[in-house]
Amino acid sequence: MKAVLQALLPLFSLILLGYLVGRLNLLRVKSAKVLNIFVMKIALPTLIFRSISTQPFHTILNGPFLIAFLLTLLIPYLSSFLISRKCRSEPLSESALRALTLSLPNTGYLGIPLLSAIYKGQGGLIASIASFLIVSIIIPTMIICEIEKKGTQKLGSWTILICLKNPLLIAAALGIGFSYLHFPITKTFHKVIQLLGSIADPCALFALGESVVGKSLHKELKGTWGVIITKLFVQPLIALLLLWLLKVEGVWAVAGFLLSALPTGVIVSILVDYYKGYFRRGLSSVLTTTIFSLITLLVASYLASKVWGSACPW
Repeated sequence: MKAVLQALLPLFSLILLGYLVGRLNLLRVKSAKVLNIFVMKIALPTLIFRSISTQPFHTILNGPFLIAFLLTLLIPYLSSFLISRKCRSEPLSESALRALTLSLPNTGYLGIPLLSAIYKGQGGLIASIASFLIVSIIIPTMIICEIEKKGTQKLGSWTILICLKNPLLIAAALGIGFSYLHFPITKTFHKVIQLLGSIADPCALFALGESVVGKSLHKELKGTWGVIITKLFVQPLIALLLLWLLKVEGVWAVAGFLLSALPTGVIVSILVDYYKGYFRRGLSSVLTTTIFSLITLLVASYLASKVWGSACPW
């Protein structure tokens, strides 16, 4: 577990730094929103593209992992959505955003730097592929919110537009295309995307820390225990079962399990702010699951060492 702790501490230190800078108002402006937009639209897609495009195509297509991780996302998402529709009188968008909060791991902001620190290039690749798969629950959520906002008249065109405008989807698709077709990447272009990708992690973590300034953990905990339990305990158990049933092995299995134990993705805070649904609870869940994930990730790494011992460098 020492390797995991050594990988986690710098990441959470950057979050703490962002919080302290925001708390002391050293920048005189609220930079978290701008940094989040920069990371989501430029730096993180660049990092995902670089991680995938520079790998041989056969190393990307790990069928059992793809199925296991996809189901790890879909099972809690669909379960939460259907239960909300049956048991709660709330707008459709509220149910969709609630389901996303319970099932979306922070693969981009925390997963990529964490696995890259543990497994170097292969870890970054696996986390990038996972960041591509999370689009499977982000896009349906956005479509549901758009339907409620604009109606169903232009559903087909809106669906296509949402997909075409999603930078994570575009970056992953281009990366897979470059890998499959063996497109050469010039040294200059590689250096550019390397520089851009390298600032994704620190900017994202700094912005995450700054975004929690002014929030009371005691107040935010109220009403989010269900999210904490589902996201940090139930979803990893689902992943553990699926990875075992589908016989995912080695580094891919460990990485998939750790990715499932990550806190709620920061994308949730961006979407609840944009669509003005599940707003307070969504933001609270990002904060509380991030704080508690420091403990649950250590527990997950311990379990991983018991199940896939030889693939764990700790």
